[in-house]
Amino acid sequence: MKLGLLLTTGALALAATSTEVRAQAASGVADDSSNTIVVTARKREERAIDAPLSVQVFSAVSLERDRVDNVEDLVGRTPNLSLSSNVLSPGNDFLNIAIRGVGAQGAGVPAVGTFVDGAFVPSLSFDIGFMDVERVEVLRGPQGTLFGRNTQGGALNIVLRRPDEETRGRLALTFDEFESARAQAALSGQISDNFFGSIAADVSTTNGYLRNNVVANAAGANGQGRTVSANASDRYSGRLALRYNPDNGLDINLAIDGSRKSGLDGYPGVPRGSEDYIVRSDFQIDGTTENIGGALTIENDFGNVALTLISAFRDISTELPFDFDGSPERGPNLQDIQSEQTLFSQEVRLDGGFGDRLSWLVGAYAFREDSLTDRSVQLLDIDAFPGGLTVDAQRQDLTRDGFALFADLQWRPVDWLEIGGGLRYARESVDSDVVLDFALPGIVAISETGSGSLTDSNISPTVSIRANLTDDLATYARYARGFKAGGFPLAPASATTNISFGPETSDNYEIGLKGSSLGGILDFNFALFRIDLSDQQLSTIVFLNGDPNLPVASVGNAGSSRSEGFELDMAIRPSPWITLGGNVGYTDATYRSYLDTVGADRSGERFPFVPEWTAELYGRATIPIGDFGDLTLGANFRHVGDILSGSGVDVDLQFPVQSYEVLDLTASLEHENFRLDLFVDNVTDEFIETRVFNAFFFADPRPFSITQPPRRFGFRIVYDFR
Repeated sequence: MKLGLLLTTGALALAATSTEVRAQAASGVADDSSNTIVVTARKREERAIDAPLSVQVFSAVSLERDRVDNVEDLVGRTPNLSLSSNVLSPGNDFLNIAIRGVGAQGAGVPAVGTFVDGAFVPSLSFDIGFMDVERVEVLRGPQGTLFGRNTQGGALNIVLRRPDEETRGRLALTFDEFESARAQAALSGQISDNFFGSIAADVSTTNGYLRNNVVANAAGANGQGRTVSANASDRYSGRLALRYNPDNGLDINLAIDGSRKSGLDGYPGVPRGSEDYIVRSDFQIDGTTENIGGALTIENDFGNVALTLISAFRDISTELPFDFDGSPERGPNLQDIQSEQTLFSQEVRLDGGFGDRLSWLVGAYAFREDSLTDRSVQLLDIDAFPGGLTVDAQRQDLTRDGFALFADLQWRPVDWLEIGGGLRYARESVDSDVVLDFALPGIVAISETGSGSLTDSNISPTVSIRANLTDDLATYARYARGFKAGGFPLAPASATTNISFGPETSDNYEIGLKGSSLGGILDFNFALFRIDLSDQQLSTIVFLNGDPNLPVASVGNAGSSRSEGFELDMAIRPSPWITLGGNVGYTDATYRSYLDTVGADRSGERFPFVPEWTAELYGRATIPIGDFGDLTLGANFRHVGDILSGSGVDVDLQFPVQSYEVLDLTASLEHENFRLDLFVDNVTDEFIETRVFNAFFFADPRPFSITQPPRRFGFRIVYDFR
């Protein structure tokens, strides 16, 4: 469907009923005016309009009312944001965020980093829940100067709500037709003089929307004609925050969070082409994810200079077993990937200024990250190996440590003009140790180990200029060098393929216009960008010890690419009771040069997992109904363009995935401290395929669709007090 028709259809839906305004765009398209939206994209609080980069801001109110729980829910709501996958597993363990096409390749470290309370979190935690947050910022383009690690494409900055002297609490209960129940509670306030605290909890259970009749039928006569859930799960999350603020410039904050999810994920998915929600696996095993971490932030304002210290820790472990062949005809064919990541980090920075004309920031960062991936496979009936394949261990230990020094400077020669620049020097070392133990019964048994090491260093500059045309309108231009550290291929199949690859770099150019007009009625953000990627980390042929007679398939710095496009966010408030808005993003990301593992020239091909177009239309209309309170009617329409799922290299076949559209409707009745929400997601009951997983040990492709839920009805009861 053409984009114009999509936008017209969405506009008609909005004309009928509008939905909640959400915090949008760098201009501060939100419940507040653009002059009051605050962001920390440059490691300090400032008006969003004053930050010379493209950033989209989601407020706590908008996240809660739109039921946006993590980054996966931002796809379609954020222009040019998508998720990339990996051939090893269909699970979230191997998903990464891509922004403007950067991050679409699964080799090495992620290109878009996630930060919680100013602290970087490892890739297994990229989809950490938005619990008890103040706002979420999506920063587009390289953020290496100030945010550092894994931000070549951008950053997801989760800003937590800090407790203060105000006592406030919240309780929410949600139910939907998938036998889902969710309870959320939060309480915050003053504990004693200068001492504050908050606690939040989130507990949910669901029977899921995927069904499996194979497992039920295997139970015998009692199971005939029955189905069981294929993605039932339970999740428990909590966060504790403590704050000491004696009002003398010192502010100490400690935030600790933990979560545990257990249950079925419905993997490898629905057999492609069936367009139903029936999983046909012959066995199901629960998976688990445990995530615990926190950060201690100490801030002290000495007057002309402010000191910030951030000490952080996080440990995430996952286990994802599933029926690899995804069918009752073969098996048992089991794959299980166990992963764990542990991170310690320390950041220190000083910032200050000289009058109103010059501001500066300098800092240092150090970290150590340990990552373990252990894959086990039991394949008893497969085409590639008639005798079966048993992998007792495909274990990889990655240890990364490093440090960085950074500085940032802004000069305002006149009130309406700012010239800025930044520089970051980073040095990282990574060690990779692999243990392989697998057997082809009756043919061969292999047990081997391997190790390798790599050290990278990089200098990443940023230059920007911003001109305020009026108090509420600004234009800017920005250049930034992006950097993604080198590393080793994930889960190498042999010790010989445990070969390091070097860093990937990019040159990023962006111009933008953002602000508000019509007396604050219209807010908007527009950005044009171009990205040139060099030494791109891609699947290709590398040569052992540089010997052209010893080629092996691995990951190397095999290509160069370019990505260009634009983002436009707009919101209009014609009256205090109505808000309409929307956004559109376009990304054209293609290889300029790339030879893959079989020597095929992929130049000119588009990136996998990157839709050319994303679009959203939203709005909200509130109707006072006397003593009953306020009734709010709403709609949200999203379009995500077609993608290519898979890299198209070796066993990672490439499958076209069609574009999809989603229309959600809401109705909320709010009276004093209570609110009742009714919602219908995916109103038109579209079958939505987001990506494809191919069970690659078989002669013919065995693709499975990873899907979004069908139409879903539900309600929520909320009680807020202050």
